[in-house]
Amino acid sequence: MTLQGPSDGFDGAEWLFAIGEGGDLPSVDGLVAIADYARNGRPPEEVALVEKAAAYGARAVFFEAARHGRAPVAQALVFDMAEHGDDRQFANLHKRLWSWGGVPIVYRVGPGRIQLFRCAHEPDFVGSNGTNVCRPIRTLTVGAEIAAQDAWWDADRIRNGAIWDDPDACRLMLSAKKSAHRTLVDAVHALSNQLSERRLLDSGLQRRLLILSLLIAYLEERSVLLPDDFDQALPGATRFFQVLGNGPALVSLLESLEERFNGHVFRLKDAERSALAESEALASYARLVEGFEDASGQLSLWRLYSFRDLPVELISNIYQLFVKDTASSIYTPPALVRLILEEVLSWKRIDALMEGDGVILDPACGSGVFLVEAYKRLVLHWRWRNGWARPGVEELRPLLQRVHGIDLEDGAVELAAFSLCLSLCDALEPEDIRSSVKLFPPLGNHTLHGSCFFEAKERGLVQAPVAVVVGNPPFESALTTDGAKRSYTAYTKMHGSLADNQLAYLFLHEAMELLAPGGVLAMIEPSGFLYNQNALAFRRSFFTRWNVREVLDFVSVRGLFKKGNADPKVVVVLAESSKGNAESRLLHAVFRRSGRASAEQGFDIDYYDMHWFPNAVAVSSRDIWRANLLGGHRVLDLIQRLRTYPTLRDFAQKREWDFGEGYIAGQKGISRPADHLIGQPLLPTSSLSHDGLDTRFLDMVPDRPIKDTKTARRFTPPMLLIKEHEDLPHGLWTDHYLTYKHEIVGFAAPARDMERLAAIDDWLRREATVLRAYVAGISARLFTQRATAILNADVLSLPYPEDEDLDLSENERIIAADIVEHQREFIRLGARAAVMRPAQGDVLTAFDTVFVRQINAIYTHSALRPLPAQRWPGAICKAYVFGEGEVDWSGADELRKKLDALLHEQRGSGLTITRITRLYDQEFMFLLKPDRHRFWTRSIALRDADDVLADLRAQGF
Repeated sequence: MTLQGPSDGFDGAEWLFAIGEGGDLPSVDGLVAIADYARNGRPPEEVALVEKAAAYGARAVFFEAARHGRAPVAQALVFDMAEHGDDRQFANLHKRLWSWGGVPIVYRVGPGRIQLFRCAHEPDFVGSNGTNVCRPIRTLTVGAEIAAQDAWWDADRIRNGAIWDDPDACRLMLSAKKSAHRTLVDAVHALSNQLSERRLLDSGLQRRLLILSLLIAYLEERSVLLPDDFDQALPGATRFFQVLGNGPALVSLLESLEERFNGHVFRLKDAERSALAESEALASYARLVEGFEDASGQLSLWRLYSFRDLPVELISNIYQLFVKDTASSIYTPPALVRLILEEVLSWKRIDALMEGDGVILDPACGSGVFLVEAYKRLVLHWRWRNGWARPGVEELRPLLQRVHGIDLEDGAVELAAFSLCLSLCDALEPEDIRSSVKLFPPLGNHTLHGSCFFEAKERGLVQAPVAVVVGNPPFESALTTDGAKRSYTAYTKMHGSLADNQLAYLFLHEAMELLAPGGVLAMIEPSGFLYNQNALAFRRSFFTRWNVREVLDFVSVRGLFKKGNADPKVVVVLAESSKGNAESRLLHAVFRRSGRASAEQGFDIDYYDMHWFPNAVAVSSRDIWRANLLGGHRVLDLIQRLRTYPTLRDFAQKREWDFGEGYIAGQKGISRPADHLIGQPLLPTSSLSHDGLDTRFLDMVPDRPIKDTKTARRFTPPMLLIKEHEDLPHGLWTDHYLTYKHEIVGFAAPARDMERLAAIDDWLRREATVLRAYVAGISARLFTQRATAILNADVLSLPYPEDEDLDLSENERIIAADIVEHQREFIRLGARAAVMRPAQGDVLTAFDTVFVRQINAIYTHSALRPLPAQRWPGAICKAYVFGEGEVDWSGADELRKKLDALLHEQRGSGLTITRITRLYDQEFMFLLKPDRHRFWTRSIALRDADDVLADLRAQGF
């Protein structure tokens, strides 16, 4: 077979050099010219991005590949040195692009030279003297050698998303901690702490002034507020900070702004007005807030950021700094908010919403980050349906009435109103804002309510039909309000106990009850909704009563939510207000920890992590969710079969052994009689490892309180000890009396059963891989609560047939081996796991062996043979042939273009779906996949073979 076709002639960075030479834009898939851009028929998100790029003066936008009508994701802006040759001006533009954060990559190109700038990392533009400098992170000249790992020049890898599979590219270009969005939150937090330490003003007034400072900085930089506005409040003043330090002038400015804008955003209470007018500390407060530089030499936040370019939703995310109950508030990453809104507020659904009088509700709105994103989508939808016209105030205000929020904290409601008013401003041109009168509609007690959600529902505060519910409710195992207690009582009377008294589950239940017919909900929930066995009854009831469309699973994405030292794991439930049925199918989408997710740029998901199954399975199976986390239906089959065997618990009970965890140390004032423990030899938990028991350095049980002492028999040899760890370290102890703590499970047997204990110890060693895989598939603690620790119940549930024969097939052992060798680490480490390195030759050989064996077990008449692989940047194409034949790869560029375009599929600006492409051409078969090892494991070979066999059957073979 010969593969031929013309190539576009652009390899490596040649496409960028071609742009730098001037003339027409080169023909490169994904590269969109700004000039003469035709908006008709293009996705609304793409149009909005191109308009933004045009406003910055870019020549082109480079989009990651998208198919099936979904919006592409912008990855880079390209600027021409002919138009942006002044370094100082470009440094200022770089600051604006960094503050915006809309793309991670910026190129400035000229004849023979390409400069690379980053906009999702630290502020490279900051000079030593506080001025902005033009400082590209990389520069490439004609003739310079490009290293193989330099993915940031490669159009193919940018277009198919493979650039973010490369850890070098991620380290260079992406950083959540150093990006504008996260550092702004940190900067405001630090400033708030400084203000609190100085105690210059009442804490509430101090926070409110800081919020207003952010808003006014935005309006000032957008030229909505002009020097004349400040001069009227304080003659001679041209900037807000000159007014901030003068109490009477500040009161005058805020009152004029409230009169002008309305909406109570700038309104002062009588006590606040008096405090400001009489304060002698306001000048010190203003100097501290404006702070030219901090002690480290870092620019103050007012000089580091371009406020006119900061996304509105980012300012909303400062919520946790300004509410009373900071324990329950949490930073919701904007990328996650966008993903959820794209899933629940499709353009088709907005069409239906706007045809009726339904509203969008966030029942725990906080600062309004979900409401802001929803409003932005409504505005974009209006423009799309109105020929891309710019809406005026009269169009924007009714759209604002479509978003409603409830929150228990008054401060949060104020922030939500502030954020939504800012969003309205963001949709207008500065001159329209300046010319408007009473711009902001009153939102408090109209569309935003300071109330307990459960009480608001009882009182009917939201009178419009609720068509969409979105949000992130508090995760608390406590009923914190009277309304919640009444709701809990009603729930338990109707449905039984509520798992863990979890408030988030109660929000989920009540929000579904509030939805109008045909409505849809998307709500963030604790991962326990899927993985906690205590939630099994609640989950089954929910799936029985409602049509759950999708569950988005972020258990593998570490650090998604920042809450002190905790790392809450979450899922997102998407459900419709209709009853589910046995034929309904739902999607369980398992997201992984990628470089893009860690940098809060978006979320990647690939074909192998999209699991569709009947609603009935979701109701009946307790193992489906964890099986999908580890690989899918073959994992589920393995777990369910191993569950049919007797367990170690069964065997120990039958023999009347003493078994279970070791003792639990007590707290002060809590103890039990422990003469059989105090002063006895103690095995440190760390001394039970992969190498077995290490008793060279025993401790002694101290004379301290012991909460749970167990029995003396528990510590009397012979004993088999197993550590509560995913690798099941174990050892046999036959010597003296030996104690151990509760992280170890012991089986103490009579001396006559010594031989049987030794047999189990040997069997645990022989079947270590299968048993470790099984524990990964059933443990309620592993991955969701602890990285490697498991439960006592997991150890006792290990399958143990007395004949010690698990009767597993070769394929089942492949599944188990891949869980242990790859999946467990991949869940914990994501992009840093070994399985995310490029697949080497031995990996592909092992893949071929399994894949071909599976196919040939069915198609015996013409054996499938593997052919040599073809590697492209970020991808591998494996060819196979039935019978005889070879592939001539000399003209492979054309195939590369065709296949690359199918490799990644976009579903909105926050979600990338990696497509696994299978092509059939007569007797030849091609598999095109990313080049990472995880796509070429032996268990994936089994899944690919299943899919190929299904394809062949569908084609009549």
